[in-house]
Amino acid sequence: MPESAPDRFLVVSLGSGPSAERVALPAGLVRAVAPVPALIRLPGAPPAVSGLAALRGGVVPVLDLARLLAPAAAPFPPGRLVLAEIDGPVGLLVGRVSGPTVDPGPARIIDLPAVVAGLRSGRPLGASVAGSAPRADAGAAGPPVALVALTVAGASYALPLDEVEAVASLPAPLAPDDGDGAAFTVGTMALPGPMAFLGTMPWRGRALPLLSLSVLLGRGPAPGTRVAVVGGVGLVAERVGPVLRLPREAIDPVPRALRAGPAAGFARLDDGRTLVCILSARSLLSGQPGTVPVASRAESNRAGSSRATSDLAEPVLALDLAGDAYGLPAGTVHAVTRAPERLVRVPRAPEGLAGMLGTRTGVLPVLDLRRRLGLPPSGGACRRMVVVEAAGLRAGLLVDGAVRLLRPRADAIRTAPGDGRDAAVTRILGLGNRSLPLIDPAILLARPVPDATGRPS
Repeated sequence: MPESAPDRFLVVSLGSGPSAERVALPAGLVRAVAPVPALIRLPGAPPAVSGLAALRGGVVPVLDLARLLAPAAAPFPPGRLVLAEIDGPVGLLVGRVSGPTVDPGPARIIDLPAVVAGLRSGRPLGASVAGSAPRADAGAAGPPVALVALTVAGASYALPLDEVEAVASLPAPLAPDDGDGAAFTVGTMALPGPMAFLGTMPWRGRALPLLSLSVLLGRGPAPGTRVAVVGGVGLVAERVGPVLRLPREAIDPVPRALRAGPAAGFARLDDGRTLVCILSARSLLSGQPGTVPVASRAESNRAGSSRATSDLAEPVLALDLAGDAYGLPAGTVHAVTRAPERLVRVPRAPEGLAGMLGTRTGVLPVLDLRRRLGLPPSGGACRRMVVVEAAGLRAGLLVDGAVRLLRPRADAIRTAPGDGRDAAVTRILGLGNRSLPLIDPAILLARPVPDATGRPS
């Protein structure tokens, strides 16, 4: 709705019944009245924050106006969303809306800027994700933001890739807590009590404490099978992965109208139709009752609970291939999906090309990684496809399975022995008593790969 004069008001009800309280909002701050959109939950938000919505090309915080004015108010099914401009767009959930009026009658007049300001913390919000700057103009260039996708209690979240040391499977059974369950200490960090603490698992010569990510996010206990190792702690989720690489303009900071919490920002997927909350593990763990601030990775290293970032190499995605494990630099991986059921065959195709796959963004060449590396052919259909990009080329790699994400030490990687021939395996990662060959995607894709017309490029 167009901006109105400052002495006009929009009268709304704080419920759906005839006895619901009516309040008056300054009409000059109202930009639109719309149906209630789909919302995503914001972890750690105050009760008045109902969630966030993708509106007008960005992320808009949506507040329950009744609980904003009275935190103890009972929630009600909202009927309309009032979009207001209060140092940025803010959505307000109300029951019903009356047209702009000069005389609000008995309705209580609300100072919206003052009320919304009460949600803000003392520090500026909108911190960027993993060191990336908040979104500016759409033409701003920069490296993509790498995230690890998570599924927690059926909902989608993500962690910055540089916060995740490794990904592993949850063992069964877990080692129980040998204390009273009240707390578990790692270095200088005291972890939450028995609700979030699940037990421990062996990890690189020590006991790794495991926390339920669902409980930490306030969603209650939920089953999990995968562990993201972050800052010397294992966060248990239903699924961990794949690695997402998104342009910076697809990342939104935490809206200014909200106070700090475990959210570090929001990723817009599917052309902005889907919002995924990006978590800050540091804030997530530090914000729990009875905890002390989480030490930085360098501080944790001195305390014996983690390794310094400078000692770590780029994360590696481990693959199952022909009965052995291989690795790919995680930074080159765009997605891990099910292997396509059908591919378009290319006549006189280059060695290792399984076919072409039509996608929303164009035609993708798909390579049989076994054939490309000279390994025995698969006895059955490949189960997964890993999409990689290197040296300006993108392709799908058919593999037997994608195992886990590793965060190796730099001194555990050595140059692979070779005779100077074209070999895609250029380095070897030492993992205790075994080795993981590392594939260089740039060399892998250096052989002719067809373009969209089927001709070698």
